[in-house]
Amino acid sequence: MTAGHALLRHPGGAHHALLHQEDDALALVDLDAAFAGRPAVLATVANPLPGWRNSARAASADGGLIVLSGQRSVFALEPDGRTRWEYRHGCWGDGPHRHGGPEPCPGLSRGSVQVGADGGLVWAHVLPDIDHGNPVTDSYEQWLVLDAAAGTVLGVARIEGGSQGSHQLPHPDGTRMILGTGQGQDGSPAYVGHWDGSALTVREIGDGFRIPVAVHPGGRAFLSTPHGYDSLWLHRFPDGRVLMDRDAADLTGGEGDGDGTAPAWDFVAGFVDGHTVIAAAYDAHHHREASRHWLLDALTLRPLGPVAYPDGDRYPGRGDNPVALGDGTWLTLAADGTTLNRWSPHRR
Repeated sequence: MTAGHALLRHPGGAHHALLHQEDDALALVDLDAAFAGRPAVLATVANPLPGWRNSARAASADGGLIVLSGQRSVFALEPDGRTRWEYRHGCWGDGPHRHGGPEPCPGLSRGSVQVGADGGLVWAHVLPDIDHGNPVTDSYEQWLVLDAAAGTVLGVARIEGGSQGSHQLPHPDGTRMILGTGQGQDGSPAYVGHWDGSALTVREIGDGFRIPVAVHPGGRAFLSTPHGYDSLWLHRFPDGRVLMDRDAADLTGGEGDGDGTAPAWDFVAGFVDGHTVIAAAYDAHHHREASRHWLLDALTLRPLGPVAYPDGDRYPGRGDNPVALGDGTWLTLAADGTTLNRWSPHRR
């Protein structure tokens, strides 16, 4: 999410948690308890990466492990703040170099981490150490499977280089993961990885210009949004075959809104539950402003209608993206930039 919130999504999980990052600490919060008015903070740990605010964050479904993707290392933390293990890798700072000292290097590029659904594996997208090969002529990145208990590298896959950032979507079977990478105007290659207990296999999915955004709660499909002005796609898992696509023009019957606007899909969509998708669309004629949320049928992507939020409950403009929880609800960030609101299709 935004404003320092990182939602921890585990398809089929029994509860939902969120990591909130301040400069010097991270708090792991049980969302279900928070919305019910019960004590909700599961853990508060010192941030091992002070001064660098571009880390990706993840945690196990039970809250027993917090993982951070730093500029130079992956950190696995216990709920009491102790470091369980650290895996050092090449620096995401600008250009190939050997970093030194504790200060972050210039640059905003980063990798990502995710914990498998069963908590036993940590998946990490990293740069190889600069001493492994020639970084000028042999530019590539690595997708690792690590043992969550000890940080031991179990599997390594070499993937295309040039990423500015990435994100990972866990599959409910605990052995597979989707990796989406961003390369700016050069595209957004995406991959499916499978750890069978002895080897990591990876296949690229899509055409290099799709952003995987959500796994169906049952694990049999996933959604991708366009890197540019294309359709929203529903894919079969794991081969990525396109089962259904929906043009944003279908939201308004293919005729626009009648006032000169032209809807286009934003980068965010998700499964409200196994039958319903929520997605954001913006006005392509007005600099991606005036984002609106739509409910769609999860099987056909047929528009069910726009979400009518009560006045004052939704932050105006693009950027207030919905985050679907898979249990029939979704989250948005309130106008104050810190409060989360939880919605369902039947809220009045």
